[in-house]
Amino acid sequence: MKFHAVSCLTQETDARRAGTALGRRIAEGFATERLKAVLVYATVNYDQSALVGAVREAVGRAVAVAGCSAQGVMGNGAVDEGGFAAAAMGLGGDGLKVAAAGAQDIQVDTAAKGRTLARTLQEQLGGPVRLMIAHYDPLCGIDVNELLAGVRHDNPSTVVGAAAGQPAGPAAATYQYLGGDAFARGAVVVGLSGDFGVELGVSHGTTPTGVAMTLTRAAGNKLIALDGRRAIDVWRESVGCQEDDIYNQDYSSGLALGIERRIQQGGREQSVYLIRAAFGFDRETGAILVQAAIPEGSRIMFHHRTVKVVKEGAVAMGKDLAARLAGRHPWAVLGFECGARTVPFLGRAETLEENLMLQKMVAPESPWIGLIGWGEIAPCGDRPEFHNYTYPLAVLT
Repeated sequence: MKFHAVSCLTQETDARRAGTALGRRIAEGFATERLKAVLVYATVNYDQSALVGAVREAVGRAVAVAGCSAQGVMGNGAVDEGGFAAAAMGLGGDGLKVAAAGAQDIQVDTAAKGRTLARTLQEQLGGPVRLMIAHYDPLCGIDVNELLAGVRHDNPSTVVGAAAGQPAGPAAATYQYLGGDAFARGAVVVGLSGDFGVELGVSHGTTPTGVAMTLTRAAGNKLIALDGRRAIDVWRESVGCQEDDIYNQDYSSGLALGIERRIQQGGREQSVYLIRAAFGFDRETGAILVQAAIPEGSRIMFHHRTVKVVKEGAVAMGKDLAARLAGRHPWAVLGFECGARTVPFLGRAETLEENLMLQKMVAPESPWIGLIGWGEIAPCGDRPEFHNYTYPLAVLT
């Protein structure tokens, strides 16, 4: 059974011309194979609907088109962040089945909509989903844990993905793509099935500071009190900023919150931290806002980031994946890098260096696509989890 993928990028500034160019290049790469789906990621400077609609026109309505906006995109030999940049990957071959589904107003009845999305994929595929790729709007108030609980209900598939993105800076809008449409406040999922393998790697970019506190009051995505004190005050004192500076990204991303979890890995139990970024602040309640709720009573360890830790983590992930691949030839690689790791933190040159290093180590001759997003989804132990400041890779073999 055959699997085939083709990836491409463009910096064309006109949305329709960019979408047409991506679609045509994908179609040309499938001259002798059947194209089943196209993943599309693009910066928000484009007219989103015009770009996605042009891709769909170029590849045909029988092909599933899905994806989301991004802070930046990645492909073979390149990382383009900001400005005008779009990437696409065609997936197909006679060994692959593909389905796609979407939901709007995903912040309402999130778990139920997640279950419906997973069920829709299973119905379209006529059986279980091997790999699910999920994207969602991080700005609509969604609790990502609810979405993951929904999509995993009666669905044992591996789930990877990322929040849609926009330029680094003040939050404005992100977009999700399905068919020829682009919309906000939604989620899209792509399901792949077939006799292929998936090797997953996750590179973390934080280290614990040793400073731990108990979450003594929370309400959904709001962390209201740490050790009985207003969470926003604890955060402000920890990063050393005045109240008016709390929304400055240098301070809002100055620390991370680590929630300890015990997981089974390699036949033994070990301790890991799920990392949460401060996604916003609520001055009225004194709360820290996060994308995935943390239960009251949780012990939280503050983490910090260094360039050295980010780079060492990427190298370790590359070495581990290369060893697990053991000579197998990947037919596609999907990447989902946190937007707080790339140009805003590593800088443009070191972000490109990181990605070129990973491509060379893991699958130098295989099609790559990636987005720089605002939250990541990857397995932790036996279930998918929400992450921040990470870089998951899914290698299809």
